Amino acid sequence: METSFRFGLEFAAIGIVIVFAALTLISVVISLVRRADSGWQKKETVQLEEALTREQNIDTTTLVLICAAAATMIQGRFYIRQVRRLLPRDAQRGPWSAQGRAILHGSHVVPKKR
Repeated sequence: METSFRFGLEFAAIGIVIVFAALTLISVVISLVRRADSGWQKKETVQLEEALTREQNIDTTTLVLICAAAATMIQGRFYIRQVRRLLPRDAQRGPWSAQGRAILHGSHVVPKKR
């Protein structure tokens, strides 16, 4: 009887150690991900601030053509506040993102005014 009690006690102790080791490992992984995420957010903030201070890199002709195309579709008064690229020039475009973007653009149908 005493050996089975001792065996059960050892088994419970080993289980508790394993559970606390797993919880400690999960806690460490979460803290590492949180630190990496805060670093990425700081980097994105710095890049956004740099982008706001950069000079305009779109020429006037292209901007006029974009305005004319928008005026033709909307047929009214409007102001273009910002023109930006969806992806950087050096970004890899995958088929998944291209398909999603095509579906999104196809869903924006502007009816013609009569």
